Amino acid sequence: MTKKLLTFFLLSFLLLISIQAAMGEEAILPGELTIIEDEAFFGDKSLETVILPEGITAIGSKAFADSSLQRINLPNSLTSIAKDAFDDTQDVQFYAEEGSYACQWLAENGFQPANAVPLVWFMYSTNGMPADWPEVENALNAYSAKKIGVTCKFKYMDESQVAAAMQSGEYFDIAFTCDWWNDYATNVAAGMFRDISNDLDSFPTLNNTVLNVAWQGARINGRIYAVPHMRDIGYEVFWILDSNYFLKEKGMTKERYITFDGIEKYLKAYKTDYPNDYPLKISSNGITSWQNCLVDWISMDYLIGLDWDAQGTDDQFTVKSALEIPAWKNRVKKIHEWYLKGYINPDAAVTDSMPRARAGVVQSGQGWFGAETVWANVIKRAIYIARFDGPYISISSIRGSMTAISSFSEHPYEALRLVELMNTDAWYRDTARYGIEGKHYTRNADGTVTRTALGAQNMNVQAYSQGHYTIGSVEASPYPEVPADPDQWPKVIAGYADAKVSSAYSVDFSGVESECIAVQQIIEEYRKELYTGTSDPDAVIAEMLNRMYSAGLQKILTVAQNQLNARHAR
Repeated sequence: MTKKLLTFFLLSFLLLISIQAAMGEEAILPGELTIIEDEAFFGDKSLETVILPEGITAIGSKAFADSSLQRINLPNSLTSIAKDAFDDTQDVQFYAEEGSYACQWLAENGFQPANAVPLVWFMYSTNGMPADWPEVENALNAYSAKKIGVTCKFKYMDESQVAAAMQSGEYFDIAFTCDWWNDYATNVAAGMFRDISNDLDSFPTLNNTVLNVAWQGARINGRIYAVPHMRDIGYEVFWILDSNYFLKEKGMTKERYITFDGIEKYLKAYKTDYPNDYPLKISSNGITSWQNCLVDWISMDYLIGLDWDAQGTDDQFTVKSALEIPAWKNRVKKIHEWYLKGYINPDAAVTDSMPRARAGVVQSGQGWFGAETVWANVIKRAIYIARFDGPYISISSIRGSMTAISSFSEHPYEALRLVELMNTDAWYRDTARYGIEGKHYTRNADGTVTRTALGAQNMNVQAYSQGHYTIGSVEASPYPEVPADPDQWPKVIAGYADAKVSSAYSVDFSGVESECIAVQQIIEEYRKELYTGTSDPDAVIAEMLNRMYSAGLQKILTVAQNQLNARHAR
């Protein structure tokens, strides 16, 4: 069979499926295609919309002639279109990028590109629309209209506003979603978000920007309803160390990785030099993020999850109390040792908060390699970081920031095109994040950007809710001793290749609500003293477990275990 004939059969087969799936209205062609053969859709009266993927290079003679085609995109990859490809069609809306071969072909053959399609995007905000956003939106729309034939009205909403909008059926095309705002799973169950699983075949550029593990984490019942944002999707926890003391005063070597227990030599060095001070000053919440990656968590509220160290054994999928997982117990014992040695402030258990600017020469936090510039700006002194836990990827970490398309969008293809632009075009991403260059930010020789005073005041957006961090510019550090790496995000994402991938999931605790409340109350009674090292874990953990099991912990574990078993059975 010739390659040409094979391509035609592939096209015909997949097209039939697409048309049936779209109830005779829309054909989303597979990304493997490179040529639309002669008369491929000739006389097709069921056809309304055709979505061509990037990679299509040619449209053959009479390919869409005498069809009912109403709208089609012409991708930039096209280098040949037959003169009679669209003969005897009526009022077709063509979408082509200005300056492309397709745009030139339309002009030469008497066709006009369609007017820009207006879209609506629900965007997350805690403080409303940034003051200078209207100016920025105009710049974005001038660019996207020319680039992909769309404009967009961005609506900034807080949690209550987006909930009201979704409940009332307010129109939108695109929306930020996650597991804590405009809840992803809830909206999918309600039919609010479009299934884009098949659509992504026509957007290979967008598809390839997302790690496969992230696509898997976005799936609900095997289908994809949102684009996960490539950012710090893996949990990583770091030591944050004072550069002036450890590097300059002590002359210690900067290390990229320091284990949790390995930080003790740093704590000891400071305590020896300053016996009346405490190198690890913490609040009653304990060492920041100390347990985030320690257990494959099902619920940190009830301290239950899976034991990472049991992976590959018969015990891998056994739901346990963290208090019975050796790694968790050993860590709280180590914290208690540090408390007894005077590394931790003695009032930690009754200290409500410990601002970073007042904390000690050793701190911790969940972040990424590159987050030191953020922490330095908060701490107000030079620091460096060393990872002690992670990376660890879970469904929760993946679903922390995503973009969905409305099931009721009148322009789903154009909506995905705009999402693709946000996540693949550096100019568009920088403008959405920082504003107008020269007014809201300036560009530095190393590729980083610096916000102006006006930009910091009038263009303050939650950038993670817009799209990927892997495209666009990194903000410069205010501290020369802690320079920003302009290439940090590709490195961060590449670092997830060896990440631990969670086997846990969200559990429905219906039926054991009273037991959950009782167990949580017991944990809260002991939490502050246990997490700060004030109390002896050998005595406290046994007492806690006895009370928790009496309060119904086993019922909670059984509910979680049954749901995990059912999930694996599916």
